[in-house]
Amino acid sequence: MKRVVLTSSITAVVFNGKPLTPDVLVDEAWVSDPAFCEESKLWHMLSKILAEEAAWTFVKDNGIDLVAINPGFVIGPWLHPTLHVTTEVILNQINGTFQQLIFSFALLRQFKI
Repeated sequence: MKRVVLTSSITAVVFNGKPLTPDVLVDEAWVSDPAFCEESKLWHMLSKILAEEAAWTFVKDNGIDLVAINPGFVIGPWLHPTLHVTTEVILNQINGTFQQLIFSFALLRQFKI
């Protein structure tokens, strides 16, 4: 195995307590802060941070190249019968009950290798 592509989450990079203003560039230097997430009880965000950190540690220790993709929403086939957050946001867009937000979508099939 030479390269692994990890579909992570935008939550692994944007929750650090700093304002995310339009002029901010979210890149490899802009990362979520595990301490901030723990203090704020952002458990889902913390789990994404720790999972991505574990992946980076694993590939470094095993000489594997890793590419992490951090979309805001991942859309793909449902694995369970209940409505999940991404689908709810899209449904709210369709029926007009959404809040105005900036979205970053990724179609899961785009990242298959």
